[in-house]
Amino acid sequence: MNPSRPAHIAAPVWLGAVLVVTGLAGLLGAFSLSVERIELLLNPEAALSCDLNPFLSCSGAMESAQGRLFGFPNPFLGLMAFPAPIVVGVLTLGRVAMPRWVWTAFSVGVLGGLVFVLWLAQQSIFVLGFVCPWCFLVWMAMYAMAFPLWTWAFGAGALPAPAGLRRTAARFSSWGWVLSLALAVIVVLTIMVVLPGIPRFLFAF
Repeated sequence: MNPSRPAHIAAPVWLGAVLVVTGLAGLLGAFSLSVERIELLLNPEAALSCDLNPFLSCSGAMESAQGRLFGFPNPFLGLMAFPAPIVVGVLTLGRVAMPRWVWTAFSVGVLGGLVFVLWLAQQSIFVLGFVCPWCFLVWMAMYAMAFPLWTWAFGAGALPAPAGLRRTAARFSSWGWVLSLALAVIVVLTIMVVLPGIPRFLFAF
């Protein structure tokens, strides 16, 4: 067995805190969207609290084809998925060493989640022409979760990588948040450029 990739790995406490906080934020967004979706089904004429203006709208996102990509409302995916980082984060805070395959599977799952929310952001900004506030919270939670996890996982040997990449990732494992912040800034700037009505609405307050 490769000694640089131990069979069981205990992640640092800071990563556990990141996973718990981002998991809770994502779960809050998914739960709020689910509640709003049920309210819209029960009362199609209801004015949702997250429908702020034509550029910031939850109902428009939920009623679109993109809002039910797999045949059911996307928020239900979040209700099923976001407990995973919370559980992994709590175990990490408890200094539990988990099998390497758990970290690999979890990291791949986070990659799938990131790809999904990036696609949703692209569809929301460039196709639908508005942003759902609770969806935006879910996007930011995924951005904040993904890169700190991956930089640590590569550096710790939880994910397979060439030796040079592992050494570099290990050296900068606590700086994955910079990549998360960069992605978040890019998305926010894109929203402000493509949907100028949003910053005008926000600055009005």
